[in-house]
Amino acid sequence: MQKLRVHCFGISLDGYSAGRDQSLDHPLGVGGTGLMEWVFPTRTFQNMHHQESRGTAGLASVPDYLFGQEGGPTDVDDDFAARGIENVGAWIIGRNMFGPVRGAWADDEWKGWWGGNPPFHCDVFVLTHHARAPLSMDGGTTFHFVTDGIEAALQHAMAAAQGKDVRLGGGVATVRAYLRAGWVDQLHLAQSPVLLGSGEALFAGLDLTALGYRCVQRVASAKTTHLVLARS
Repeated sequence: MQKLRVHCFGISLDGYSAGRDQSLDHPLGVGGTGLMEWVFPTRTFQNMHHQESRGTAGLASVPDYLFGQEGGPTDVDDDFAARGIENVGAWIIGRNMFGPVRGAWADDEWKGWWGGNPPFHCDVFVLTHHARAPLSMDGGTTFHFVTDGIEAALQHAMAAAQGKDVRLGGGVATVRAYLRAGWVDQLHLAQSPVLLGSGEALFAGLDLTALGYRCVQRVASAKTTHLVLARS
């Protein structure tokens, strides 16, 4: 049976998954890069984001010292990063994860944070209130802009995945919407020793136990603690 999965979703010690003031210079908000420092050195991340991609908008603000050696290690963090791309046939992301542009599309100039060859290599369904024609990129990624809600996006993504699972990429508001609906089958969080103080709180106002979620795995690494939640 197909599943809707969240992977590698950073969360701070005080419960935020994005810092304040998200922008082109701070895609994850001020301080938000600290949530993802665990994944940058992994072999999986290195393979998905080759050297040439480090100059793209999404990675431009990440200091070079946070990246590992070319090739990357295979360790606990890499194991969890690798899980995030196994048996994934399509993605769903929110408008904010696609880019910092707000409101109606003034033009088609913005094509995502990831340069000409995004790391998805499949259909990606972008939740938005503003229609836009599908955008085909190098490497097999096509962005589809869905204006009729989260259920429609899930239906489209499940069909496009052709029997494989769908990965829910974020951002915070998108994950919260699917959690509230009870449609997320598995949620992998990486809780890093970072305090953000403000931003977007992942679980504020959500009763996860009432929604049927429980923690099924907890594994600590040197840089983060991996937590896997699943529906009972």
